[in-house]
Amino acid sequence: MPHLRCRYLREILKKDLTWSPVISVLGMRQIGKTTLLKPIGCTYITLDDDEVLRRFEQGIWTELEAGTIPIVIDEAQKSSGLFDRVKLIVDRQGKPGQFLLTGSVRFLSKKQIRESLTGRTSILELLPMTLAEVHSRPLMNFVKEVTQFSSEVFLKKTALRERFRRHEVEDYLALGGMPGICFKRDAQVRRSMQESHLETLLMRDLQFLVKTRVPFAKLRAMLFELAQVQGQMISLSDLGRRVQLSTPTVIQLMKAFQDLFIIRSHGKSWFFSDCGIGHFLGASRSENTLFHMERFVYQELYAQLNYLHRAHFRFDPYLTRGGVRIPFVIDVEGAPTLAIVVDATDGASEKSLKSLTWFAKKRKSPVVSVVLHHGARPYLSSTSAICIPYDWIA
Repeated sequence: MPHLRCRYLREILKKDLTWSPVISVLGMRQIGKTTLLKPIGCTYITLDDDEVLRRFEQGIWTELEAGTIPIVIDEAQKSSGLFDRVKLIVDRQGKPGQFLLTGSVRFLSKKQIRESLTGRTSILELLPMTLAEVHSRPLMNFVKEVTQFSSEVFLKKTALRERFRRHEVEDYLALGGMPGICFKRDAQVRRSMQESHLETLLMRDLQFLVKTRVPFAKLRAMLFELAQVQGQMISLSDLGRRVQLSTPTVIQLMKAFQDLFIIRSHGKSWFFSDCGIGHFLGASRSENTLFHMERFVYQELYAQLNYLHRAHFRFDPYLTRGGVRIPFVIDVEGAPTLAIVVDATDGASEKSLKSLTWFAKKRKSPVVSVVLHHGARPYLSSTSAICIPYDWIA
């Protein structure tokens, strides 16, 4: 079955079980957390079950005390008292691999929960399936390869790799990586499922974070506006005017959308966590090739950093008032800074090369410059920037 494809997080999770008493696996609703964890756990509890939730709210913790470890607790954020009880059990038993908690909201941002689990949990995020996961291929470590080898060696090595066809990249941008949705062949079924998914996120899960009376139509309209400006700086007050909401309300909702893993901040811009949802909401209306290329590059690079480099990276854009724009700057521990420009032409434009040269001069540390272009030919530019087709990063 498609949704049972192997997920990259599985091996990371199994390794963390050997040393951490609690593993918190966070990610958007329907991303595949339960499918991933159920085979690993010995006891499974879901707080989507009202009867279980009622017992927990009454302080009846039999399932936690008597269960065989590791104990999987789905949607852990629904019980505020759960985290203190987990803390007591963990401190008393002192064993690794006791609990696997899942959450469809970023529950560790709440002060009480964060204090209960500090020093006791490994925090992992399950992302939408990457292009390579969808096709059951290994995840490329682009950052390591492009910074570890000389430019000439990297170009030779990457030219020999098995690559995705351009239409597979385009299909992925449209379908995304939500396991239960992206493999459906019927487009109408996919649209219905996307709409139902959004309604659940905005009308049920959002209320856990924000007691808002903003109607569904306005919440959806706000996401529609965001879908069309991914990767671009946008004024939140201007966004509020477009959807007729106050700036404080927009700020509050933006934080909630991030805590629900719907969107992710990138400097002062945003990208949708799942490109399929962004496509469904309005990104498909853009005919700007660069816009779609940057969506794919962000999605792919963030996944590689999340799974292969974990907390040891920074991933930001770099902008100046003079017009220099480096959409993706990556700093990984022990490696030179990686500056990446995306170019919708068939090679590196003069503007892209000038921006990279300017950035490299401003940085005191070593910089590896890369242009991801829309063409088919890899080469080394006259300024020593590595120029490769954008889809070669996957």
